[in-house]
Amino acid sequence: MIKKLSEIELEIRYTIYIEQKKLNAVRTIIELFNQLDFPTQMTSIENIEELTKLLISLKGKQLSDEEANLVEEIMRE
Repeated sequence: MIKKLSEIELEIRYTIYIEQKKLNAVRTIIELFNQLDFPTQMTSIENIEELTKLLISLKGKQLSDEEANLVEEIMRE
């Protein structure tokens, strides 16, 4: 029984870790978007690559995997 509880705890901790990484990515992308003159710059963005380049420029380094995935998700909608 304790072994099963330990396994459940480990699963929950991993889920929290993954979700925390996603939350950090969301916060970072929001911060980057807040630096934009949103209507002007976003109307010229036509694809994921252009938006990614813009965000990398604002951030000053590559986007994390979570951030890049979030950008793809945003552009698909």
